[in-house]
Amino acid sequence: MQEASPFSSLEHTISFARDLWFNKSPIRAWLDAFSAHSHIGTVIGRAPTELISDLCQFGAKYRKKFGFEFLTTTDARHSHKILEEIKARCENNLLVELDIAAREKFYFIEKGLTKIWERISQEELQEKSEDLGEIVPDSLEEELVPSNSSDEEVWIDDKATMRNYDLNKTPDENQIE
Repeated sequence: MQEASPFSSLEHTISFARDLWFNKSPIRAWLDAFSAHSHIGTVIGRAPTELISDLCQFGAKYRKKFGFEFLTTTDARHSHKILEEIKARCENNLLVELDIAAREKFYFIEKGLTKIWERISQEELQEKSEDLGEIVPDSLEEELVPSNSSDEEVWIDDKATMRNYDLNKTPDENQIE
C-alpha cells in the first residue's frame, strides 16, 4: 500500500486494499492476520457468566479446527449472538471459513483505513489553514476608525466626510463614487 500511495480518495484506497487483500495476498498473510486478532477474548471479558464457558469451549474448538482465531464483526456486547455464530461457523470446512474470515478481517482493515484517511485529511486541512498567509495589520490609523463600528467603514476624503459601507453589498450597491 505504501508503494502505491498517495491515493486520490478514500474509495481509491479501499479499492486498492480490497484487491490487494483478496487477490494478491497469499493465504499465509491471511492466516497471520487472523492469528493476530483476539476478538473472542474481548467478548469473553464482557460476556455474562453463563456464556463464558461456552465461548471458551467453542473458541478453542474453532482455533483447533482452523488454526487461527475466530473473527467476527458482531459487536462484542452481543456475546449471545457471537456464541451462535461461532457454533455455526465451527461446522464449516476450511475453504468456506477462510472466505468468511477474510471478509470479516477486511471489515477491520477498511475501518482502519477510514480512520487513517480521516486523520490525514484533518492534518492536511489544518496545514492548509495555517499556510493561507500572514495576517497584516490594517493600513488605517486607529484614530480614524471608531471603536463602536462593526459593519461600517470610515472613509476620509479631502472634506473629511463619513459614509456607511455595507460589507454584504458590492461597491455599486453601496453607491460608491
